[in-house]
Amino acid sequence: MAEVLIINRSEMEKLLTLESLLPVIERAFVAFTDGQTVAYPVVREPVSAHRGIFGIKSGYLIEEGVIGLKAGGFWLDNPDAGLTRHQSTTVMFDPATGLPTAFMDGNHITAIRTAAVGALAARELARPDARTAAILGCGMQGVGQAEALCLVRPIEEIRAFDIVPENVERFGESLRPSGVEVKACNNALEAVRGADIVVTVTPAKEPILCSDWIKQSVHVSAFGSDTRDKNEVEAGLFQRAKVVVDDVTQATTLGDTHHAVDQGLFHADDIHATLGEILAGRKKGRTSDEEITLFDATGLAFQDLVAGALGVKLAAEQGVGTRVSLDGGDP
Repeated sequence: MAEVLIINRSEMEKLLTLESLLPVIERAFVAFTDGQTVAYPVVREPVSAHRGIFGIKSGYLIEEGVIGLKAGGFWLDNPDAGLTRHQSTTVMFDPATGLPTAFMDGNHITAIRTAAVGALAARELARPDARTAAILGCGMQGVGQAEALCLVRPIEEIRAFDIVPENVERFGESLRPSGVEVKACNNALEAVRGADIVVTVTPAKEPILCSDWIKQSVHVSAFGSDTRDKNEVEAGLFQRAKVVVDDVTQATTLGDTHHAVDQGLFHADDIHATLGEILAGRKKGRTSDEEITLFDATGLAFQDLVAGALGVKLAAEQGVGTRVSLDGGDP
């Protein structure tokens, strides 16, 4: 009999913190760069009848012996039913037998692992003295990105913009305990003007960040584009910036980078580095205060899997979760 550990969202939120996950994600990026992680082809397809996108990201971490997947996506109308638009579930398996070992909420995993990646990107690419940040998109992911920036840079003010005003209000309330000043902005330009760091976390299909808004010395992290028809950053910015990606293949097929490539303004060979190469010390991140840096994040399966593995480890140590027996025999 196979025994599966089930971890719900409230349990996962208590188990996984940004501080505990950050070094795990960093090590995983280095392992990915060293070829110790296998990323399987991404499934990302529209569910037009329900205004949704369904995706599967899966992979295998060889040294850690972790294999699994995250399934879910984005459903535009979910708030009408009192649900968040992002919905996902993470499933882990025994790589030796294929038996399932854990079934857990993927929403918190997605948010916190993405925040951890944002922290690492800002640590390597933003100016050390960056004090003002702009967050475009103030949902769950936006809150996580803001908290991540405060962890690695001396952020004093966050300018927040979202097309849904209520999201900005909730964003401000969520960040109130941190003591950072949150300024609600009427439009994206107002938020971006004068910011040291700009983070985009939206489902936009047309650019919401214009190239000429970004001045020298600014760092931009683009997290929203993980499907071919999504587009947050105007392609011209890729010609002006030092571009770093999480994965070259995904960035040039799913991320904002592919729009610049498709328009002939940029080429895959123009990418400066992957984040893993920088974290492994093989390439430099920011090398001057004047340069513009741009990180295009599409999300990689290993990020969810190492976060899930940490959650399983901590759940076992703390006696958290529910175990369910399944018949593991042949059908």
